[in-house]
Amino acid sequence: MPASPPRDAAAQSHADSIARFVAAARTVSDTAWERPISHGHWSPAQVAEHVRMAYALVQHQLSGGSGMRIRTSWLVRLMLRWRSLPRILASGRLPDGVRAPRELRPGDGPYPREQVLQALQVAAGNVQETLVRRWDDPNCRVTHFILGDLDPPTAMQFATVHTNHHARQLEDALGRPAGRDR
Repeated sequence: MPASPPRDAAAQSHADSIARFVAAARTVSDTAWERPISHGHWSPAQVAEHVRMAYALVQHQLSGGSGMRIRTSWLVRLMLRWRSLPRILASGRLPDGVRAPRELRPGDGPYPREQVLQALQVAAGNVQETLVRRWDDPNCRVTHFILGDLDPPTAMQFATVHTNHHARQLEDALGRPAGRDR
């Protein structure tokens, strides 16, 4: 697995991903906010709610609650952590076709934009602050439903990749020119 970036660089990259997502979400027109991006896909509102839910669940786990339920065997998890996770972190891209776990799938809505985005920013900020503070804590773990337990540096990198993935989704739906990380 590639070496994790220094704490400050990882935190800045994560903060940038949140700012990018929020900016893209605020650019979506009011009429398009609750409308699916394309057939069979979520609306921008549902995408924002999904990202908010992910940060809220991680925040809950970091505060002593339960995290995501792991859905892979230890052998599959080991293989994915060895082969796929380094590629995801190095490329900044999630594999196509991976569905969100049930606990992170939003309902039909409606999802008021500013409420969702403000809650997302608060939860993401809390997660970032906790991961930075506990960066070297061997007892701090964030559970991923496929990859299992991630240490704070890996969790921060993965959260950045996940948030940028969904920011790109919104940017693509808006027809924006390619971002710097494409």
